[in-house]
Amino acid sequence: MARKIKLESGAWQMNLEMTITVVDEDKFKKECEEVNKFWGGHENRVRRRGRHEKAGLALFAAECFQQIAFNNFKDEGWLTEQFDYSKGKGIEGYPSMEDFGIKIESIESWHIDYDDITIEYISE
Repeated sequence: MARKIKLESGAWQMNLEMTITVVDEDKFKKECEEVNKFWGGHENRVRRRGRHEKAGLALFAAECFQQIAFNNFKDEGWLTEQFDYSKGKGIEGYPSMEDFGIKIESIESWHIDYDDITIEYISE
């Protein structure tokens, strides 16, 4: 049975959620460690998170939320493609979803509504 993991972010004072399915545990664990070790400070992240799996997954989730947040109206398929080097894309430090052994089931995007914009004229 495939394992599912739910991730959340409280960034921007919003609760964003992403759900992934781990389809290959061996690839997943290996790539989480590789992702964590790719970036400086990996020992500190392991100390804070307890193991490479959580540290690497947290880095990956942060990248996913940033990708989706700043590319409005995109979906899981678009996000998956951004990591796919075989399609001329790819994100440095991260594997494709296939190589990672995961599938993104859902991710919430962050949207700035124009009604939330306050305008104050400093001088005219």
